[in-house]
Amino acid sequence: MSYLRNGMLGILALCGLVWIPAPAAALDAAPDQFERMLQAYDPETVAAARAYARVFDMKGMMEKSVPAMRQALITQLKAKNPTLNEQQMGAFLDAFFRGVFVDGAPVLEQATVLLMLEVLSKDEIIALNQFYSSPVGREILSKMPVIMGRMPEIIALMQKYVIPGALEAAQATMKKGGVDVRI
Repeated sequence: MSYLRNGMLGILALCGLVWIPAPAAALDAAPDQFERMLQAYDPETVAAARAYARVFDMKGMMEKSVPAMRQALITQLKAKNPTLNEQQMGAFLDAFFRGVFVDGAPVLEQATVLLMLEVLSKDEIIALNQFYSSPVGREILSKMPVIMGRMPEIIALMQKYVIPGALEAAQATMKKGGVDVRI
């Protein structure tokens, strides 16, 4: 089950990287501390970030990628739990997606706002909001779920080619320096 959880965390992390690279500071705090953390920022900038979060609609974007995420989870569930029947898998997936998109929605929105405030200036947030409110910006936003839905392909590529290659390269570098590192 930890492989499943780690895989989903990877998917969600990559989904987040699609739209904004961010430091982990806001995510280091517990969700019940988010509102207090927002008080450290200029109220107008917080309002701009909240407006942008509504325009961007991260929750909606992620919901649109559910079919691809669901398929990736089904594959992992079947591999790790061969005795699970379709009804049990469906119940698990329903509970998971309800937890993410219903129960977790306020946390996602507040974390999104905090990350934007940590990374972007007020002017940048306003500019992003204006862009994504434009026709071309809305068109790009409409395509984001496709990108997010294909993130499991990126993770699989990383696991199959990128990470093993990087580990081998790091091993070779260390070996040239006389250090044998086992992985």
